[in-house]
Amino acid sequence: MSAVGLSQGHALWVFDSAINYVWNSTVVELRQKVIRFGLPIVAQLTGKAIDESKLLEMMDHELLKLSLELNLITEEGYFKLDQCRAIRNSFSAAHPAMGALDEDEVVNFISRCARSALSDVNVPAGVNFSDLIIAIKNGPFNPDQSSYWTAAIKGTHTAQRELISTALHGMYCDETLGQSARNNCATLFPPSVELDGVPAKIIDQHQAYIGKGEEAKAAASRDFFTKFNMLGMLSEAERHTIVSTACDRLNAAHQGMNNFYNEPPFAARLHEIVGASNVPETVRWKFVETVVSCAMGNQYGVSWAAASHYQAMIKDFSPRAMEMMLSIPGSKTLAGNKIASYSACRKRFAELVSLLSGANIPTALQANYSAWMAEHAKNVEAV
Repeated sequence: MSAVGLSQGHALWVFDSAINYVWNSTVVELRQKVIRFGLPIVAQLTGKAIDESKLLEMMDHELLKLSLELNLITEEGYFKLDQCRAIRNSFSAAHPAMGALDEDEVVNFISRCARSALSDVNVPAGVNFSDLIIAIKNGPFNPDQSSYWTAAIKGTHTAQRELISTALHGMYCDETLGQSARNNCATLFPPSVELDGVPAKIIDQHQAYIGKGEEAKAAASRDFFTKFNMLGMLSEAERHTIVSTACDRLNAAHQGMNNFYNEPPFAARLHEIVGASNVPETVRWKFVETVVSCAMGNQYGVSWAAASHYQAMIKDFSPRAMEMMLSIPGSKTLAGNKIASYSACRKRFAELVSLLSGANIPTALQANYSAWMAEHAKNVEAV
């Protein structure tokens, strides 16, 4: 590589050719490493269809990021190769040159590419994706498997954890996988986001399901966000839909056959959802009326197994929700009709009002609140 005996122009031409040749070889080798890793596995992990033609179209910086995520290069290798990419773009004929490199800089460039991408050296850290996916699909994890994969995920680098988190969300939403695979994904998700937080790609993936009309995946994704208390990351419209749907399902169970036995899981689900995020104002009335109506039960009784969920939600009512609850007796709603028609429901409503925190009742509603509290006290005395 010595420039001795070469004219300056000839030396610069040789250096420029060397940089482009080595970088092109680096990119080709990284593509081959991705192909050897397995394009179907890459597609499943990233949630994007990928084949050799799309790999050829991938920008260099995207290929470097993918190689890091797949653990085909080390973090140090990624940063060195990214520097080489910048050098190649700025100091070669590939783009308008900002200047010229000397012999030592060219040697250093070639050395970095050779060590980080062109050699067969094993990458020490990381998770074997092929083994991980097989394990997830093979059946429920035993305690040793859970511990092993949790430690492996925590021990790898940020970029790979981000890809794992996104892949776990994608697999959880895949309707072709069984419940055991979903449970395994749910087991591994908390440790995959513990150190770095929830990656933005998961939000993008959720929105993609909605945009494509993939209802089954979108529903599973909403369940995923609820399970891990991430509803606050979704839009107001999305949260409205989630709460409204949960209310509809609870109401259907409450008004159906064997309602006392069928209500508890639907009540638990609504309780889980509203515990994970604030109830949007656009669906607050529906939520309040549903909870109060189901908590009152009917003229025959209440679902005792669901009662604890109803009571917990009512105790957490905001001042605005309290105002809505106290307006129910005069409303033309199912709950309002129950109070007007059945003495048992009226008594239970008074009891539910006693769950509210008097200190949080708006001043304008104090008289209304006090009247129901007095009625509740009278009911207790009469027992």
